[in-house]
Amino acid sequence: MADLTRRRLLAAGALSLTAPSLLAACGEDRPAPPAQDGKPHGEVSVWLHGSQETGPQFQKLVHRYIADFQVDVKLLYLPVAQLDAKLLTAFGGGTPPDVFKIGHWSFPSHAKKERLAPIDPRAFGVPDAAAVLSRYEPGTVSPLSYRDQAYGVPIDLNPAMLYYRRDRFEQAGLDPDKPPTTWEELARHSARLTSADGRRVGLQWSYGDPQWALMTLTALIGGAGGELVDAGGTRASLDTEHGVRALEYFAGIGNPRLSNPLGALGLFYSGEAAMVVSGAFLGPALEKLGEHPLKPGKDYGVAPMPRWEGGKAVVPAYTWGWGVSAASKNAFTAWHLINYLQGQESVTANLDNGIIIPATGWRDAGPRGRSELMRIAASGLPDADFGPAVPAALELAKAASSACDAVAHGRAKPAQAARDFDAAVRLVL
Repeated sequence: MADLTRRRLLAAGALSLTAPSLLAACGEDRPAPPAQDGKPHGEVSVWLHGSQETGPQFQKLVHRYIADFQVDVKLLYLPVAQLDAKLLTAFGGGTPPDVFKIGHWSFPSHAKKERLAPIDPRAFGVPDAAAVLSRYEPGTVSPLSYRDQAYGVPIDLNPAMLYYRRDRFEQAGLDPDKPPTTWEELARHSARLTSADGRRVGLQWSYGDPQWALMTLTALIGGAGGELVDAGGTRASLDTEHGVRALEYFAGIGNPRLSNPLGALGLFYSGEAAMVVSGAFLGPALEKLGEHPLKPGKDYGVAPMPRWEGGKAVVPAYTWGWGVSAASKNAFTAWHLINYLQGQESVTANLDNGIIIPATGWRDAGPRGRSELMRIAASGLPDADFGPAVPAALELAKAASSACDAVAHGRAKPAQAARDFDAAVRLVL
């Protein structure tokens, strides 16, 4: 679930820092002294995924931190598809890293099993965790909390939005300056943009991706006034009026039989798909991908997430977050390093690559922050929905993906797929 289709996109040329180990440290291993003087000490290990764009900038900050504070920092870059599994193995073996970057969907499960250390406000130079969280956009820190306890700070925030090919719109006689604003309008646009043989489509979903399936259902069901999971996180049901309607809508758009190594995003780049729903990361990637990068405003446009006619706005979103292991012997230094990595320089540099660190003021961080893409991203934050904050979020997403793929491929009618979903999640919630 963790790749969010970004893995395949980055695999085309952006993601390269996947060596077994990249060491940015000096000196011998030694126990970390307590931070009684309020200063970082000793050594911390960091696990994360990276890319050609973000890796060098991140390493530059880390090396500067090493020089400024005389702390040894060991970096391990892992392929994004392997990060969660290796972290689970490390926790199981009692050897987790001090710091790790994981998706918000993983926080509830780790927190429930007491694997995560709460935020240490001393490392941020503030009196309490509330002061740390106040540095971020409202709502962007809640996905990294569990039972009112904050366990992380956000990096790589992605509110969903609609990307569309201006050339495909023009070819179909649609106004490229007036993208669809409702799900009903989007369906009509998609029909006009779909060829008779189905080889060119309007909207293409991200099939086979659990997290995007869950995000899509969140928007379709929540926007119509329904709910997939109750407020207490103890019951989930797709076998409802809103749930079946969402699956019917999902099955009626796109073509799951179209193939591209980069999935829906690759089909959008090639022009076979005229529209996709994706995050803020896609724009900068399209501008660098392949021999013929796509230019914003010329080749493609971005629009807010559609809503049902008469319905409320629901913008499904996800974020990665920095966390610290509860088993860390140097947690103060771990949080101190995280605070350092979330500074203004990092906010600006990451934003140019489509990675939003939602610290206050990020929208004014350089030209990218003031772009139309980031304006759309920012406009979606008040309506952002990060999905159910439950320990079984991974299982829930997999069940959502199974239901969506079943109706898309015609293996099950929407009502049956909804019942199958309910039966599967009943065992894990």
